Amino acid sequence: MRALIIYSGQSKRMKAIVEVISSAIQSKGDEVKEVKAERSGEVTSLFIYDLVYVGSPVLGFWGGKFPEPLASYIKNSSGLEGKKTAVFVTPRVIGVTRTLRRIMKLLEGKGSIVIAFRTIKNLPQAKDFGKILYRI
Repeated sequence: MRALIIYSGQSKRMKAIVEVISSAIQSKGDEVKEVKAERSGEVTSLFIYDLVYVGSPVLGFWGGKFPEPLASYIKNSSGLEGKKTAVFVTPRVIGVTRTLRRIMKLLEGKGSIVIAFRTIKNLPQAKDFGKILYRI
């Protein structure tokens, strides 16, 4: 299987979470590619991936927002129709549910099927979320 992790955020914590998810996927011999939305000059065609993970920090004073580069990447991507996706966010005190809903709405608007979503606070939770690939 092939998985793609699209993420946004400048924190070391987000990068560590992405690396743990990636490692969990690779531990079973599957392929994984990591794409940071802010650094990606071109949008990847998502047709070749079996599962797409989308990760973001929760932004905004009241939460509910996520980085614009991630939204742009998803809006400009192709191949999300019928694609299984999994969404994760790193939490703030408030606004986590709104952020998850907004990302899922964007993905579903592109035709993807959100099969899982989670708030990830620590690395063990990230490892567990990475293993979701084997439960589908």
